[in-house]
Amino acid sequence: MRERLPPLFSLQAFEAAARLGNFSRAAAELHLTPGAISRQVRQLEDWCGQTLFERVGNQMRLTAEGRELLARLGGPLAALHDAVYPEPEEARTTLQIATLGSLARAWLLPRLHGFIAAAPTVRLIVQTDYALVRPPPRVALVALRHGRPEDGGELLFEDSLLAVAAPAVAHALGPDAMRWPAAQMLSHVTGDAPLWQAAAGATAQAEGPAFNDAGVTLDAAEAGLGVAVTRLSLALPRLRVGTLVQAHALLLPSPRANLLVVREDAAALPVVKRFAAWLRQEAAQTAADLKAYAPA
Repeated sequence: MRERLPPLFSLQAFEAAARLGNFSRAAAELHLTPGAISRQVRQLEDWCGQTLFERVGNQMRLTAEGRELLARLGGPLAALHDAVYPEPEEARTTLQIATLGSLARAWLLPRLHGFIAAAPTVRLIVQTDYALVRPPPRVALVALRHGRPEDGGELLFEDSLLAVAAPAVAHALGPDAMRWPAAQMLSHVTGDAPLWQAAAGATAQAEGPAFNDAGVTLDAAEAGLGVAVTRLSLALPRLRVGTLVQAHALLLPSPRANLLVVREDAAALPVVKRFAAWLRQEAAQTAADLKAYAPA
């Protein structure tokens, strides 16, 4: 007669902690606290009569017994998951892309036909919420973010800040930012315009209309409502066609960059790896385009 198996939940907690190398990451994946993961691991150790983790400084490392158990558990747990969730292929062939509306409109969508042509069986869901979306485990999701590189994520391409306006507005205001009326300075409420304004000597406090979306801020500038300080990557398509022009010579490196963020439990999914590889190629071309930019 076979011995009884330990609780499945303890096995799941151990496998996640061992695979991710961190109790906190395992807790995030399983929607638990690190303390709950620790209790489940201790329960499994008591059940097996073996020490599976050992503390080395501030880190928990697998023992030899822990490594052996992890090697034996991976396949059976994956098979059990597939038995309980019988449609895993849907998660592997549907890709969710979480990003900002401005980044989607100005950068992602004009390029996305290339990925669609290369991967016609992949269904794309583009979410443009400001809030981070957290899908269930095994759902393929990537995020394209504009943030500080030190906050995490893979650097795709850096960016620059510049002031843009409709041609008639730029001509009327002239190139001296110190003379621009505060009422004609548009603002993006979460942008880095104050950095550019300080460097250019422009009005410290913009008093024109304010917007919570960088793309809408550019729409307002294009409509002739004033000058907008924005990112070159967003403005470049409009600068190329001439609906916007650079209103001041200063091109200031941005403290933020464009990043790819992938959740660890989705990073190995084939569709995520395929999209990330395509994204890196597009980002490399964008970096070259931004570097080569010169005002008309």
